[in-house]
Amino acid sequence: MKKRLIPFMFLYLSVLPSVFADVPTAQRWEVDRLLAYVKNSGCIINRNGTDYPAKEGINHIRKKYDYFREDISNTEDFIRLAASRSTLSGKDYIVKCAGETAIKTHDWLLAELKRLRAALIICEPPRPQRCTREYNPVCAILKNGSSRTDATGCTACSDAQVVAYMMGAC
Repeated sequence: MKKRLIPFMFLYLSVLPSVFADVPTAQRWEVDRLLAYVKNSGCIINRNGTDYPAKEGINHIRKKYDYFREDISNTEDFIRLAASRSTLSGKDYIVKCAGETAIKTHDWLLAELKRLRAALIICEPPRPQRCTREYNPVCAILKNGSSRTDATGCTACSDAQVVAYMMGAC
């Protein structure tokens, strides 16, 4: 019986890494924020000479993200593989926002990622035990990669599941 299980265990272990390949949990919030940034930008995404409103362009980026998950190991890979250029033609995607110069989506998203990371405030020990009752909303980033809105940075960091936060609601 044990010998019959060995081939199945080998198959299970060889498939397992590809099933779970993706942006690390700790960075998943970055991809979510970038997707929301594109969707809510009001900009035009040009793919292969055709303009798409951001709300339509985001659907294509999500499909490419799903397709390339096995090859994506960080947020920069997500930008490079899913949101930067056509896989078929090799042409760069271009984003056009009102009142701004057209730019490659790769550069546009890397600039936004840099801004996101610069705005991140890391929760460090010792964690707060008491916080004042006020409301200055922050977007708390949890260990599992999800995010939620908390009343203040203090209340966010008082929860051991929160690793960092950014000013403003999620």
